[in-house]
Amino acid sequence: MSKTITKRQIVLGGLVIALAAAVFVNWYFTRPAAEIDSGISKATTAAANLGDAQYVNATENGDYFASARLKRTQAHDEAKAALQKTAEDANADAESKAAAQAALETLAKDITLEAEVENLITARTGGECLVTLGETAEVVLQKGTLSDTTAVQIKEIIVNKTKISVEKITLVEVK
Repeated sequence: MSKTITKRQIVLGGLVIALAAAVFVNWYFTRPAAEIDSGISKATTAAANLGDAQYVNATENGDYFASARLKRTQAHDEAKAALQKTAEDANADAESKAAAQAALETLAKDITLEAEVENLITARTGGECLVTLGETAEVVLQKGTLSDTTAVQIKEIIVNKTKISVEKITLVEVK
C-alpha cells in the first residue's frame, strides 16, 4: 500500500481544520462574561440571564413621568369618550352636537400640540418633560434640567407654538 496523499484526503483535512476553527471561534465569543473579564463578579453575571426583561436607562423620575403620561392619556380618553357620546347622541340638539364636535377637534389639536411641545423641550433640555396645555401651560421637567437659559427657551417654545402668554406658563422641576 502506498502512503500517498490524495486530493480527497487534503480536502477532508481542510474541512476538519475549518470545522475545528469555527467551533473554537464560536466558543470564544459566546463564553460567559465572567470568564472573559475576571473583574466582573459571577453574582452579577448570574443575575442577568439571556432573554430576561431588563430596565434600560431607568431613572428615579422615570416612574413619575410614565404614570403622569398614563393619567393624562386616560383623562384625554375619558373626555374624548364623553364628547363623542354627546356628538353621536340622537336625542341631543344641533347646538350640543356642534359644540361637542368643536370640543373634539380642539382636544385633538391640544393632544397633538402637547406632544409636539414635549418633543421640542426634550430636544432642547435633553431630559424628560411633561406638558399640559389649556388656558395655561404647565411643564414638569426632569431633575437637573431647569436653568435660567432652559426656562427662557421653554417659554419661547410654548409662546411660539401655543400663543399662551409668558405669565401663564408654569415650570416645575421634579424633586
